[in-house]
Amino acid sequence: MKTALSVALLAVLLAACATGAASTPTPPAAIPATLQLQWITQAQFAGYYVALDKGWYAEEGIDLTIRPGGPDITPADEVASGRAEFGTGLLADLIAQIQQGKPLISVAQIQQSNGLILIAKASSGIQTPQDFRGKRVGVWLGSWEAQFNALAAKEGLSPDEFTLVPQGFSMDAFLNDDLDVASAMIYNEYHTVLESGYRPDEINIIDYADYGLNFPGDLLMTHTRLVEENPRLVEGMVRASLRGWKYALENPEEAVDIVLKYDTAGLLEREHQLTMMDEIRRLVESGLHPPGYTNRDEVRSVINTLASYEVILTPVDPDAVFTNQFWEAARSEVEAP
Repeated sequence: MKTALSVALLAVLLAACATGAASTPTPPAAIPATLQLQWITQAQFAGYYVALDKGWYAEEGIDLTIRPGGPDITPADEVASGRAEFGTGLLADLIAQIQQGKPLISVAQIQQSNGLILIAKASSGIQTPQDFRGKRVGVWLGSWEAQFNALAAKEGLSPDEFTLVPQGFSMDAFLNDDLDVASAMIYNEYHTVLESGYRPDEINIIDYADYGLNFPGDLLMTHTRLVEENPRLVEGMVRASLRGWKYALENPEEAVDIVLKYDTAGLLEREHQLTMMDEIRRLVESGLHPPGYTNRDEVRSVINTLASYEVILTPVDPDAVFTNQFWEAARSEVEAP
């Protein structure tokens, strides 16, 4: 009898265990998503690489792939076409692309200022946009041209007065005198030129800010459909990215080392990336707003500027350009404790 009872009791316990195991919910599969960068892997995108390396996208249920870009890749096109769920880009260019009908929206304004400048060798005598006439001017086309177009219009320069040259990755064309004026980021190409042997006094900087065109810089964009159909994915992407940016700004050397881990081509130099990280910090923290927050008045100002110089043909509703709803949901990740 005791044996029979023992067997019966064991059967009940095994059944209970099986029932309990069967009722344990299976974690949902991570959602695959791609972030298309507008340039190669570098400290400009440190926050995203930190969040990826720390597993913070995974914590949000996102299996993220970060895809490096370049001068021949336009993140807005990749996102609008569905080839990427998220992309990075400049606010002015995003506005121009939205005005052209692309279904895009900014979900986080990372850089409150941007580091885009134009440079010329002091020996060329080029000091202002008025000196561009008859010169070869390098511009990255696709994701960086709205600001230049506004500058040219503001200064009364018609396209036939200078030669616009599509600029590539390297600064060799500028260094070899194949370009008279080159586009540069204050955190990257400008320092590349200095590292090649030029002194700061041998390079003239034409700063967009001096001409009233200091627009907010890099942002995180997505497809408007994704905001409507999967806001949870967008919120998780923004929250993890802001965690990454906060950590990167507070731990710049570690952030650079993480970026270097993802430099599969082995092109990056640590000292250059540390310099870049310091400049990026200035751009992210340059305004009155925390990373990720978009100021509506600033967006409207950029729209009005682009419209006044006919970079966009018709004004765009600021509310069609950005949303702060995901920043609001994730703001604890960037606010001081």
